[in-house]
Amino acid sequence: MAKLAKLLAAAALMVGMSSAWAQGRVHDAVVVDTMDSGGYTYVQVKEGDTTYWAAGPQVTVTKGDKVQLAEQMWMSNFTSKTLNRTFDKIMFVGEIAKK
Repeated sequence: MAKLAKLLAAAALMVGMSSAWAQGRVHDAVVVDTMDSGGYTYVQVKEGDTTYWAAGPQVTVTKGDKVQLAEQMWMSNFTSKTLNRTFDKIMFVGEIAKK
């Protein structure tokens, strides 16, 4: 029983550490497009050769701004009811910070 408890505790610790690591990834990107709705800012950004959408708490950014995004989670086929738009894939972030 003690061995099982230790094994479960170690597994929980590893899952927690890997989740925290994945959620803590920071992205440096350039704003390609932006819109605000429902208290959120949606930004289409370019990071290297990749372009994608991200959403976070409302902030003032404009096209061409360099931003830093703290990754929290990705969603596929996310529909924003306030924008009446579905995003194929979007990253939700804790903050969109101007650099």
